[in-house]
Amino acid sequence: MSKYLEEADDVQFSEAILAQKGVKMKVGFVERTEWEEKTAGKLTLKIDDMNVKTEHADAKPRLTIEDQFNIESFLYEDKKTGEVKKLGRTKLYQLEETFGFDPIFTVGGNVVEPFVTKRGNKVAPKVEGVKRIVNPSFFKAYFNMDGSPIVDSFVDKTIYADIEVESSEQFGDRNVIARYVKAPIA
Repeated sequence: MSKYLEEADDVQFSEAILAQKGVKMKVGFVERTEWEEKTAGKLTLKIDDMNVKTEHADAKPRLTIEDQFNIESFLYEDKKTGEVKKLGRTKLYQLEETFGFDPIFTVGGNVVEPFVTKRGNKVAPKVEGVKRIVNPSFFKAYFNMDGSPIVDSFVDKTIYADIEVESSEQFGDRNVIARYVKAPIA
């Protein structure tokens, strides 16, 4: 028998990381996408956190996550109820705050002051008809006027997110971004 047929190599398994809050990541790439007449942004993120764990101790963690966020709201029909619902821009607003921009709220087209919580977070005031708009300074810093992301503004930025595990019998477990969060205070 040939020595080439007798040699054996170890098999390395890779797994999604376990759900974790406040995972440190770096933006690897960002691009504009179109999906069902909706403009969105797509981030490719690389986990940059040595504290992540996998289900099996000897598994290699999958460190790349792709995530999409809406640049504009999108109306869709709920397949179960037939009701028209609005897919909002929650993740865009989370990124806005993660990058250090204040949220902006309006009532009747006029800007109103946010309510500041005990922890110093700025949230919508409890006023009838309050709406949230994108902070113009954030938009100018990270997007072109056509809604396409400014790649150089995103790439290599450190951001934090709560990561969850999404299970699929067909494709196995994969990580998803539950929400973007502010950097932990040291």
